[in-house]
Amino acid sequence: MTYFSVLFAFIFPPLLILLAWVPRDLWKTLWLRARPTSAMLLPYWIVLAHVALALIYTTPWDNYLVATGVWYYDPDLVTGIVLGYVPIEEYTFFVVQTLLTGLWVLAVRRRLAPARQRARPSARLRWSASLAVGLVWLISTFLFIAGWQAGTYLTLILSWALIPVLTQVSFGADILRANWRELVMGILPPTLYLWLVDAIAIHSGTWIIDPAQTTGLMLGWLPFEEMLFFFMTNLIIGFGITLMLAEESHERAREMLEWIKAWRARRKVRSASDTPKGAGSVKFALGLWLAMLIATPISLWVAGDGVFPLMASLGVLAQLTAVLLALSLGWNWRSILGRLGLILLFTWGIEWLGSTTGLIFGDYAYTSAMQPQLLGVPLIIPLAWAMMLFPAWAVVQAILEPHRLRLGRFHSPAFAALSGLAFTAWDLYLDPQMVGRGLWTWNQPGGYFGIPLVNFAGWWLVSTLLTLLIRPKRLPIAPLLLIYSLTWLFQAIGLGVFWGQAGPALSGFLGMGVFCLWAWRQIGFAWGDVLGWLPFIPPLSGSGKRAEFQPPATAEGE
Repeated sequence: MTYFSVLFAFIFPPLLILLAWVPRDLWKTLWLRARPTSAMLLPYWIVLAHVALALIYTTPWDNYLVATGVWYYDPDLVTGIVLGYVPIEEYTFFVVQTLLTGLWVLAVRRRLAPARQRARPSARLRWSASLAVGLVWLISTFLFIAGWQAGTYLTLILSWALIPVLTQVSFGADILRANWRELVMGILPPTLYLWLVDAIAIHSGTWIIDPAQTTGLMLGWLPFEEMLFFFMTNLIIGFGITLMLAEESHERAREMLEWIKAWRARRKVRSASDTPKGAGSVKFALGLWLAMLIATPISLWVAGDGVFPLMASLGVLAQLTAVLLALSLGWNWRSILGRLGLILLFTWGIEWLGSTTGLIFGDYAYTSAMQPQLLGVPLIIPLAWAMMLFPAWAVVQAILEPHRLRLGRFHSPAFAALSGLAFTAWDLYLDPQMVGRGLWTWNQPGGYFGIPLVNFAGWWLVSTLLTLLIRPKRLPIAPLLLIYSLTWLFQAIGLGVFWGQAGPALSGFLGMGVFCLWAWRQIGFAWGDVLGWLPFIPPLSGSGKRAEFQPPATAEGE
């Protein structure tokens, strides 16, 4: 059976019935040569919007499936018109499935309209649903990155489909709960029908699912993954149409627009004199650093793995520049350079001692990949210590500042110990990545992806001692917290997506994530002051809940 035969036999007939039946009020209006109202047209515009979104969002994903052989088709059973890797029939299916399910959802909504109840707002439900969906997405994405071959199709479906579902439940899980009857009746019948059509098409050889990339779970002729695909796609359509038509959604959207307008108004009333001196330089340096992070994987694709040491070194220099300029918002340059010099000398000495004796970190040695070196220690290494110590201190300052009085004399040791942990969490990413790239080696590999656990104890000890020695105070938290947070996210993406190190990516994401989320929670509504340091966002007002976390008026050391 050809692909178009499947569509003409099983999809177009019910679709034509729905097209004639569901918009009958619209057809009647047009027959009488009257002009349809906006309210009459709105549901059908929403269905057409979902058709456009289905084409845009599904096209790259489906092309990837065909390109990697997750599913494929018999060339004799399609017209031969191919866009990318996918036949024109598949694009047609995107359109007709969305129309079929969308019109059915509209028919169900019309039928059940008298029993519809207004949603009770519940931020707790929206947060809980978002966390649950987000957790499933993280697990699925991790399993895909980890290379679970039998789960390839399963994880690709979940990682692709749960992104719009996460958006939908974050906006209106409470609204969806209030419309659960409509959702059940709107989603299940077309899903069951499409399962039947899919089973017939697979049995007739119209399209083939690669058994090596599926779990092997079957219901008759139908793989579990195909059942999940049609359920998830219809779920997205049902959720989307329900939310777009719900009056509660319109009210919530208006409230969000009003909040955005008020936020923009607060930004406009801020005078230019309120912008910290040197803010432009910090944002420019942050932009260069972000550009370097993005350029690194591209450079490796173009020039090969041999350029990684150079790109890593340039990334360290770019990040350190951004860190130092951020520090200048709160410290004078004499204090900055004095502390920087102390860090560089101390860490170079520790690295030389560790690499030559095996003390502190374990038995390791640097290769010749990173140059220049001084007595076997690459000069970029102490700079890397400095570029992350200052952000780690800022993160812990944000965490502990509200508890300073309660901690009393224990504040300094608590600050040092917690700073050591925040800094060491970064090494959950770093060491496996650099060892994998051949920048240094361990003579006695350990239990954490080849890294000895004593290495992390050494990192914590050295960074804690440095913190006690330098005793940093009154750091400009906002830009440094942003740098720590961006390092957390970019390292997770780099290791997990580009470098094929899913284990360290997940460990580092959890390790640094604890400190990121803790610090962001402590600064409360001042998150806008942090995001305002991104190079593509104008400076934001400092009127947040935690105003005391902003850079001090008097620079340290003056």
